Amino acid sequence: MENSLPMRFSEFPFLRYILFFVLGILLYPLLDSFSPQFYLGFLVSLFLAYVLLLVVQEKWNRFLVRPWLSVLAYAQLLFAGAFFSHLTDSQNHPQHILHREKPLTGYVAVVLGNDEQKPNSIANRLLLKSGFEGKDHFPLQGEILIYHRGDAGLQPGDLLWVKGMPQEISPPDNPKEFNYRKFLQRQQISHQHFIGNRFRKLGTVNEQPVEDLFLKIRSGILREMDLKIIDYQANQVAKALLLGQKKNMQKDLSEAYASTGAMHILAVSGLHVGIVYGFFFLFVKPFRLSLGKRILYLSFLILIIWGYALLTGMSPSVMRAATMFSLMALAQMKSRSPSIFNAIALSALILLAFDPFLIYAVGFQLSYMALLGILLFQPLIVGIWLPKNRFLEYAWQISSVGIAAQLATFPISVYYFHMFPTYFILSNLIAIPGAFLIMSVGVPFMVLAKVPYVSEGLGWVVEKLILLLNQLIFAVQGLPMAKISNLHIDPVSIWMYWFVLAMLLLLWVMPMKWQLYTGMLALLVFGAFHFSKFVFPSDDKELLLYASGNGFAMDYRQNGAVFYWEESVEEADLSYKVLPNRGSSGETLKLPAFGLENNLKVWLPKGNGTVTFTGAHLVVSPEATVKAVHHWKNEQWMPLDFKDTIPVGTNAIKINLN
Repeated sequence: MENSLPMRFSEFPFLRYILFFVLGILLYPLLDSFSPQFYLGFLVSLFLAYVLLLVVQEKWNRFLVRPWLSVLAYAQLLFAGAFFSHLTDSQNHPQHILHREKPLTGYVAVVLGNDEQKPNSIANRLLLKSGFEGKDHFPLQGEILIYHRGDAGLQPGDLLWVKGMPQEISPPDNPKEFNYRKFLQRQQISHQHFIGNRFRKLGTVNEQPVEDLFLKIRSGILREMDLKIIDYQANQVAKALLLGQKKNMQKDLSEAYASTGAMHILAVSGLHVGIVYGFFFLFVKPFRLSLGKRILYLSFLILIIWGYALLTGMSPSVMRAATMFSLMALAQMKSRSPSIFNAIALSALILLAFDPFLIYAVGFQLSYMALLGILLFQPLIVGIWLPKNRFLEYAWQISSVGIAAQLATFPISVYYFHMFPTYFILSNLIAIPGAFLIMSVGVPFMVLAKVPYVSEGLGWVVEKLILLLNQLIFAVQGLPMAKISNLHIDPVSIWMYWFVLAMLLLLWVMPMKWQLYTGMLALLVFGAFHFSKFVFPSDDKELLLYASGNGFAMDYRQNGAVFYWEESVEEADLSYKVLPNRGSSGETLKLPAFGLENNLKVWLPKGNGTVTFTGAHLVVSPEATVKAVHHWKNEQWMPLDFKDTIPVGTNAIKINLN
């Protein structure tokens, strides 16, 4: 079998660079207390030491100097990652709203994006410009989310006066709950403000001219879609597939694409950018042009790609695709074929230098891991079977791509979404050709959206294609066991999965005993660790009362088993607040309970007593001796003082029992 993997890691320098740069970004939370001067001084010192070694290596033993050159080079990349993170983190600026101790009476801010419709209000993102305390005003920095009820709506560039003080976004109320605050902080958003109609438009400013231009173009295309793609679900899919706008998609529609493994076609990514890129190659072959014309044509193509990326909102996946295709176009200007692995690493390095916190974006992680999986595994998988029938060969090519991508992204998908689409191969056979057809008609529709008759005809075709695709996706969703739910995986298991996968890949391509032994040893150690938790379960008894909105949810843990009681808990609270804490628990049984007026009495198993919940307090019977009580505050367990009853608030409570 032909070796499809790089034989020498040294031939791919950007792979080494990106590893240490990413490590620096991940270490930034531990180093964020350092000043910019410290980072800069340390980087300069490392660079000077590196230059000094380069100068003196001719006089010294090169074999002794070379390892130190590598150490200094990688140390520079590591600290560069932390330094770029420090510079990007707007919270380090002294005028950031997080450092404001006194309340504001109002503030002036600029609208950064289009309105986003919510159930009871309209959301928008603002960039703070100045704050007011009485009549005094002062510079103020930071980005916030507002929720308003303005009749006219807001446009990018609108300058607003807003009354009141934004509230810092609260941390999660339960352990392992989705951390919405951290999610927004990594996008440089720290506060939110429910302002209703308490704002006034002062005028307009040109804060982000390029982004505002494309936002207006996108708004115009969205309006044309509303007029010419009448079916509501087809309209939503068109907005998502063509423009990446899927925030307000119907839950049942989004669930259908997610549970069948076809959600990736609704996130503008390499597939979409590749179609746009390849469209221009249908008419002109760059390698047939003279050097000057080739440079001009490919430069125009790069502008088109980034224009489409801006039009779709610059998601991490589309930025990755746009950066990679731009690098390919630059290489083609000199008729070169660059290493795809170097191009991947270089594109990631460019994006992370621009915004280091992209490393935490789910789209960024899935996009790069899926691409690596396709490049590494697809050539091996597709070689397993070589069908002679042309249709079967085409179907197997698409299926092998999906299998390769799932192999690489499986742990990330389970970690964030806790499910696995059983029929992803079947759905990809439907979704990928469907997306290609819709894009082939949809892109001309967007370009010609203002042209009478032509746009109506193209819109009608797009609508019918999407309706057909939706029907097929819903049909796949309706198959038995269409998805496996409530899956959980911890970060250590993710890295172990990738390590074992890498060993198996090396064993397949370059069969050697050390890969086999290493992989088997890793599996043995990992399996023994997890098996020991089932064979020797902890004897600790723990009662966990969740903060679950207006409902009531409680878990009792003993000997590795989970006993629970739930009452009036909404589905969203159950999914995001409660179930992540149960994880992949083995035995899960419901506790008996009895409700009387405002009291709820729950019986613990094996005669361990009862728990009575009165709404504001929790009473544990004498049979279950309380050792310690903690409440979840500021993302950690804090001791909670109590006497006869345990106060119940808006945060999770953990009770350790004898």
